[in-house]
Amino acid sequence: MSLTVRTRFLTAIIAFALSAPFAAAQNVELPDMGSSAGTVLSPDEEARYGARMLYELRRVDMVLEDALIDDYVHALGYRLVALSERPEQPFTFFVVRSDEINAFAAPGGFIGLNVGLMHTAESESEVAAVLAHEVAHVTQHHLVRAYESMQKATLPIALAMLGAIIASRNSSGNGAEAAVISGMGLMQQQAINFTRHNEYEADRIGIFTLAKAGFDPEAMAGFFARMGRATRSNNSVEVPEFLRSHPVTASRITEAKNRVEAIRRNPPTVTESAANETRFRMMRERAHVLTSKEPAKLVDTYRGELRHADKNRTTSLRYGLALSLLRSAQATAAMNEFDRLLADTPNDIALLLPRAEAQRLAGDSTGALERLHVLAEVAPDHRAVQLAYADALNATGDKANGQRAMAVLRPILAKYGADPTTQGTFARACELAGEDARALEAHAEVALYTGRPYDAMEQLKRLLERPGVDYYQRARVEARIDELKPYMAELERQRVRKEDQDT
Repeated sequence: MSLTVRTRFLTAIIAFALSAPFAAAQNVELPDMGSSAGTVLSPDEEARYGARMLYELRRVDMVLEDALIDDYVHALGYRLVALSERPEQPFTFFVVRSDEINAFAAPGGFIGLNVGLMHTAESESEVAAVLAHEVAHVTQHHLVRAYESMQKATLPIALAMLGAIIASRNSSGNGAEAAVISGMGLMQQQAINFTRHNEYEADRIGIFTLAKAGFDPEAMAGFFARMGRATRSNNSVEVPEFLRSHPVTASRITEAKNRVEAIRRNPPTVTESAANETRFRMMRERAHVLTSKEPAKLVDTYRGELRHADKNRTTSLRYGLALSLLRSAQATAAMNEFDRLLADTPNDIALLLPRAEAQRLAGDSTGALERLHVLAEVAPDHRAVQLAYADALNATGDKANGQRAMAVLRPILAKYGADPTTQGTFARACELAGEDARALEAHAEVALYTGRPYDAMEQLKRLLERPGVDYYQRARVEARIDELKPYMAELERQRVRKEDQDT
């Protein structure tokens, strides 16, 4: 990163820190977030700030939007949340497009997991261990306590992350973006300044939650130790972000192992369930392939690894190969690989969906649509299935199919309305069906959930000016505008504050 880019980067972070709601300059009073006198930042406000971080990440395409991976990580995360000390706490788990080995928690229960950490983990339990640690930071109110103790600091975590994202917009080149992404975990740790007690507490509670959920409780200490050994064995290897943002000492690893022994002497009452290692490995390869900028090169890599792979890794490696072929426009070859996998597990949705996509790209759109129609009938509540079916319907360009896609997505939209992919697919279906006003409403939701709130508000206001908007849609849009007004007012206050400081 050049000196100019670094200067822009730091300036943008500081400027945003001074203007945002968590601002902590000497002349800006921080809100009291969890003192004995009362909490100014409510759980709803925490959720809004965490959501804003997620929207900003989406705005710069840092979030991996894939329904299959989302569902997997969500299920994995909530398996832990359900047995945590605060199972009623809402959580949002998402995957970040970064090869850095890291994960992080943010206000409101938002937990980001980097693709790099998924790809480095050797078992599902290792990923679960990291998530359990981050969940514990949230359930133990470490973030809120840290905000309270950082009232004179300049860069609280949310501001550091959001500032970094905003700074990246003014930078050019992959190096600047990589620096922003890789620095997020480090800035988080430096900004919120977790004490050693916080880290040990997150380890202790996380390990116990891990065991109750049926995962290997040794995975946390094992993952930490393996990261440390990999770094020490080669001084030329840069320290993984996970170790910089979650410092690991020998005593911490030893204590983690001691807790495992204590758990084994007094095992949890929850029945242990076996981890689906094959599913984990498949989702790990899926995330790796979907974020690769050179999928054609992965084809050769997977073929080479398959020649020497043991039986436990063959399925996931072949899945990665099939996805790489699909992404590198080798649809027929991809179909062949998917068919080999389907011979063993013929009802696996993670195989059936990309197989149908490969069939469509190979020129058999009708056959692919028929396959997806059958699958959609069998799995009416499965978001990934219904999205794939709706996409295939939209791809036909037929008005009647657009109407069918709308009908398919309405139940999914009711449950996943905050998902920009679902809203975007629904918008395209509405356009195809001739429902332009409803399409504009969905496009406004996409704008909101991808970090463009002003665009969202303007689109909703313009929609009310269109002729032909019926009573029910008008009422729905007006209600949505009223919901967004406090959020927009908050953004406006931040803008005015920044302008006053700039002058």
